[in-house]
Amino acid sequence: MYASYEDYKALYGDGVTEAEFERLAWEAGRIMDAVTTGADGVRKLEAAMPEDAYGAKAVKRCCCALVRRLWTAERTESYVNREDGTVAGRVVTAVTAGVESVTYARPDSTAAGESRGGMLRRTAEELLAGIGDKNGVPLLYMGIYPGCIAEGE
Repeated sequence: MYASYEDYKALYGDGVTEAEFERLAWEAGRIMDAVTTGADGVRKLEAAMPEDAYGAKAVKRCCCALVRRLWTAERTESYVNREDGTVAGRVVTAVTAGVESVTYARPDSTAAGESRGGMLRRTAEELLAGIGDKNGVPLLYMGIYPGCIAEGE
């Protein structure tokens, strides 16, 4: 995990329980690994976690932001998928008065129609942009990790 429950509480306060955090932080870590693993399969966060204060803080904040977005998405989904089948609790995105019409937010997308996974990936990319690992390699660099030799060469 790239952040602790205490890191999360300091940034976002109450809402997420420690058990929820543990589960969601693991998922957030997988998203972060996906956006920081290059073509050669080197997981930069695992292999060379940033050691400078700014880089380490950016990684923690990214993890916490992803946990918050995952938790919010789950809460939205739970409102949409109530056992009794009602729509109470859904997020209204538009209401038309003439011929009555109500539009609800979809839990698997953003207002712009982006998928949940796309939104989470974009969030991680935005928060980790410009951050280097402990060797100075940008976390979002997708090429062969400098100093790595491909097998068979």
